[in-house]
Amino acid sequence: MTEPVRLSKFLSHQQGISRREAEHLIASGVVRVAGEIVEAPFFKVTDEIVTVDEGASMEPIEPLTLVWYQSPGEEQIDPLTLRDGAPRSALDNSGADWLKVHFLSQHPLAELGEGESGLAVWSQNRGVIRKLGDDLDQLEQEYIVEVEGELDEEGLRRIGYALCADIRGRKPKVSVSWQSDIRLRIAMKRVPPGGIRAAVEAQGLKVNEVRRLRLGAVTLGRMAPGEWRFLPVDVRF
Repeated sequence: MTEPVRLSKFLSHQQGISRREAEHLIASGVVRVAGEIVEAPFFKVTDEIVTVDEGASMEPIEPLTLVWYQSPGEEQIDPLTLRDGAPRSALDNSGADWLKVHFLSQHPLAELGEGESGLAVWSQNRGVIRKLGDDLDQLEQEYIVEVEGELDEEGLRRIGYALCADIRGRKPKVSVSWQSDIRLRIAMKRVPPGGIRAAVEAQGLKVNEVRRLRLGAVTLGRMAPGEWRFLPVDVRF
């Protein structure tokens, strides 16, 4: 019996490539051990047959951005748990594979406030990370607030005023309107953490859910709670 050896080391010798190139192929999901795809370079092999899929490429793996419909009352999670534990949305038109590497080193961005639901975002893309960090205040966000109670136009104006009252300098434009008898629509930049719920409750309404539908140009769409999808690499917030 052969002494166990790391898959990356074995593949490096087998293919006559560097250890880094071997790790790249493994991360790309094109290396099979006894017919099964293995994505861990540290996986130990002995006498198993190790193969590389035909047409395997050394092209760089594009960093991806991941969005998830965070359900009401659910805390943000490790994106890797979505791979095997949550449904991928039929709206995913990214063309990306289910590679483990796509779920690793994902940075949480523009995080939802406590008790909020809807569009949650992670990314590996440095440009997206920078955009949703440095320029987040320049992006409009849209929320739906499910409520119980009644409120007139003056009450709506008071919600808008409360949402921007603590922001110094130029006040952002805030749009507050009824979408239905039980849903308020709020769209604004520079969303204060937890501020939407507080501003609505201050007008005597009971808030049942605060759900983010849109961040910049990226929308939740018709995703179901708990679903996730990758964004195409050319999508801009």
